Amino acid sequence: MHNSDLFIAFKSQLEKLTSEGAVFKIALSGGLDSVVLLHLFSRLENRCITAHHIDHGLSDNAHSWTQFCEKLCHSLSVPFVVTKVILDKKNRTSLEALAREKRYVALKEGLTNKCYLVTAHHQDDQLETVLLALKRGAGLTGLQGIVAKQSLSVGYLIRPLLNFSREQLESYALQFKLTWIEDESNADQRFDRNFIRHTITPLLKKRWPAIAKTVARSASHCQSQMQLINEITETDLQTCLSDKQQLKIERLKVLTETRRNNVLRGWFKNAEFNYPSTKQLTAIWADIAFAQTDAMPKIVLAEVIVCRYRGTLHFVDKNSLVAETKKVVWQGEKQLTLCTGELTLTFDVQSEFIKELHHVEICFRNQFSSDLKCQPIGRDKSRSIKKLLHEHHVPPWFRDRVPFVFIDGLLLEAVGLWRCEIPYSTSFYTFII
Repeated sequence: MHNSDLFIAFKSQLEKLTSEGAVFKIALSGGLDSVVLLHLFSRLENRCITAHHIDHGLSDNAHSWTQFCEKLCHSLSVPFVVTKVILDKKNRTSLEALAREKRYVALKEGLTNKCYLVTAHHQDDQLETVLLALKRGAGLTGLQGIVAKQSLSVGYLIRPLLNFSREQLESYALQFKLTWIEDESNADQRFDRNFIRHTITPLLKKRWPAIAKTVARSASHCQSQMQLINEITETDLQTCLSDKQQLKIERLKVLTETRRNNVLRGWFKNAEFNYPSTKQLTAIWADIAFAQTDAMPKIVLAEVIVCRYRGTLHFVDKNSLVAETKKVVWQGEKQLTLCTGELTLTFDVQSEFIKELHHVEICFRNQFSSDLKCQPIGRDKSRSIKKLLHEHHVPPWFRDRVPFVFIDGLLLEAVGLWRCEIPYSTSFYTFII
């Protein structure tokens, strides 16, 4: 492909991936690929682009790379932004993954709905990614490799160079006399991707020159299959979800194991958690969904806890299990923050003298007698707190975080659940945010 044809093909691909009024943020490392990407964008008419460089601080040359990128952007009249990120260099085995994670977090900051984050991944990157997926024993999700476009929480991520080989990009750079930097870590074959790039890929290309193109085609086929699977999974997921985004176990039971596991993965994805492993999926179904009826099973994962209650699977934030250890005396504040900042009570007090007239305490279940009973308004008799919490379908893991308001030693309210009959009236009110 001639370099003028490459530019035409690039523009055509960009039109397929974007909509009118698009704003672009170019991920600029300073390497060959991102330099060519930036140059291609600089040739577009009516462009609205910014280049964003991430300084990982991993190389002694990091400062000079930043200067190079800034100078390049100035020569192309492209606005330039740089962000420094901090990495834990002690964990060497995961340094590559950690750097990638931190990089994307920084790059996604400030995106809007019409903004496209653009990376310079190309056909050879696709080959490396699929080979790494094969090494891990990945399924279709991994074997689809790098996708040309994906939605982010805000905006999109696109890779308009996926159809071009590294050789084509290098030829383009040489024609326009572009310069770029070489990251010395790219030669470190302790990293799997570098080992594939420098040792495996040359052997494959020597035997099969078109291997990068054919693997890219296979990845495209996998992407089509994944799209179909995702459409089926989304339909199944909506059927199994409650209005509170919990999974109904009875509806999961009618699905095949494959479709059920896809629903569980989709549930995690929608909540923006990492996919559980196959072993964890098995545990969620066998040990949580099918635990004894009177059990309160849970599985603790890296990001979240999965629990079962009333025939549904729930995500439980680990922080939500933290309750106050001491009673809190209200001193007339308009707001009280409890449970390490996870819970806020707002008070609407009609009488400014109430704190002088009454002693008000906010307690949690572990701070008063388990035998305590109260009579909610509208009820004909008292019931135990335990039974009332069960009646209001408060999940077991949340019961220790329900604030109970006592006034002069009498239970006034289980905040957000019920208010009690008390022997005198008061203008004290409270509600939870």
